[in-house]
Amino acid sequence: MNHPADAAGRPERSQLPAFLRRLDPPRTWDGRPDYRPPAAILAASAALVLVFAGFYLALYSKLWHRHRHLALTVVFAGATLLSLALYAIAHKLLARFGLYLWQSILASIVLLAVMGSAPDWARSLFPRAYDRYERELGGPGHCLHTTPYNLDRTQTTFADDHPGRMVIDPIAEGLPVLRLDHAVDGGLQHLAPADTTARKILDQYGC
Repeated sequence: MNHPADAAGRPERSQLPAFLRRLDPPRTWDGRPDYRPPAAILAASAALVLVFAGFYLALYSKLWHRHRHLALTVVFAGATLLSLALYAIAHKLLARFGLYLWQSILASIVLLAVMGSAPDWARSLFPRAYDRYERELGGPGHCLHTTPYNLDRTQTTFADDHPGRMVIDPIAEGLPVLRLDHAVDGGLQHLAPADTTARKILDQYGC
């Protein structure tokens, strides 16, 4: 089928914006379209972003502080497996739908968004000690929210002789102090009663 030509005899160019036009992909040695290079570039870029996000997760979860070699293994293994899966998916999609500039723009935006929000995701998954208390015990809908052990009704400190121990002293007189272990910023462990008194308090309020 002949293409319409302009006055100079050249084929008429597409009126679509450049980022919406289909791009000519690299070719294999026998002239077939080869979508492996663009898929590999996307996978490599994603791997860098995943490693960046993975290190934030390892830091906030305290895995990096406690098991550094395990953290390295988990971060790089996870990034490698996910990027290989992304490569396979991207290669199939490009082979089926073709290569466009808008795909690269969209992928760049998504990857930059993931990289920029990685600290917030890590902080949300592995919260600070006070946020952990609100999420597990003292926040709305939790067992201590309407009790004298709501943080707004207490004086809260951390024991110097027991790292990671939160001491919650109700303002109301005559109530026992609630002591909880694992009260650290980040980490994988839930708050736990530090003594029998704390256990009785949690049992009393159905925690």
